[in-house]
Parts: sequence; C-alpha cells; structure tokens
Amino acid sequence: MTGFASPGGLESLTLWLVRVVFVSVLVFICKSDLRERRIPNRLVGVGLAVALMWHAFASAGAGLFDAVDPGALGVAASAMGALAAFGLFIVLHLFRVMGAGDVKLMTMLGAFFGVALLPPLVAAVFAAGGLLVLVRLLDGERRRAVAANLRVLAFGGLAALAGHAGPRFDAKRDTADRLPFAFAIAGGAFAVAALQWYGALA
Repeated sequence: MTGFASPGGLESLTLWLVRVVFVSVLVFICKSDLRERRIPNRLVGVGLAVALMWHAFASAGAGLFDAVDPGALGVAASAMGALAAFGLFIVLHLFRVMGAGDVKLMTMLGAFFGVALLPPLVAAVFAAGGLLVLVRLLDGERRRAVAANLRVLAFGGLAALAGHAGPRFDAKRDTADRLPFAFAIAGGAFAVAALQWYGALA
C-alpha cells in the first residue's frame, strides 16, 4: 500500500509520530472516560495542538490517513474543521444532549480530519454511539431507567409545545447510565481513519 511508502525520510517519521499521538490520545481519553467519567482537558489540548501544528507545517497532502497522498491539509482546513465541530456539538451541549468534554474531543478530531471529512466523522460517531447504546441496553435495569427518561423527555417536549412548564431532563443529573461517549467518538474517528486509509474517503 502506498500509505506505507510515502512520504519518505523525516517527513514519514513525523507522519507516523502524529498518527501515534492520534491513537494514543484517544486510547487514554477512553480509559479516563470509562474509569472517571471525564475527558482530561490536557489530553485534548495536546491532541489539538499537535493537529494544528502538523497541518500548518507538514508537507501538503490529502490528510493524515490518506493512503495515496498522506500529508497536511493546511492550518486553515484544520482550524475550520475544529471550529465547525465545536459549533455543531456546542449546540448539542446547550441542549444537554452531550457533555462539554465530548464537545472538546470532537473539536480536536475536527482539527485532525479537517472540515471536508467532518460530515462522515459525525455520521460515524453517531452510528458508533447508537451501537454503544444498544449494547448497554442489554442490561434490563438500564433499559427500564432509559425508558423512564425517554418518557420525561417526551412529556417535557409536549408541555413546552403547549406553552406549559413540564418535566425537564438534565443529562448530567438524571441520566440512567453515564455512557462513556468517548468510546463512540473514538470508534467513529477510527472508522473514518480506516475508510480514508483504504481509499473509501478522499
């Protein structure tokens, strides 16, 4: 595969170091989210800085995991990817659908993949999230708690449409299961990286 062979020399070493940082940061973030239910700002900051610096200074190409032409997209594309990811997911955070750490993690990934790959990244993350939810719902107690929360969401929405104060769902306080969503985000990111690696995404 051409992705193994190019570019050469120091640029190739740098490319692989950035890939290692990408994978390592996601792995450590997933471990932290599983054990402590938090995404460390320091790890996200390291990943974001590495992504922006690599895209700013490395030789031009079609992306970090592109099989044919691996290389930097340019700092503008990287920054736009980060800002677009932040803009999209901060809205979900404001609606209490997603935690602040998840927003920061998606911002970091937007910087790695660039704005062009943001749509497939978002689709892959939500697909992985849906799969994660299905797996967690195999537990009967969690399933009943989730059903209760869905009723709260539904009645609250209907009450709001009717102009009345209804029950409100707070994702931080009322969640039936503090889902380690970093796993879904990482799974989506790895899926997009693999698709790019094998030429399915350009």
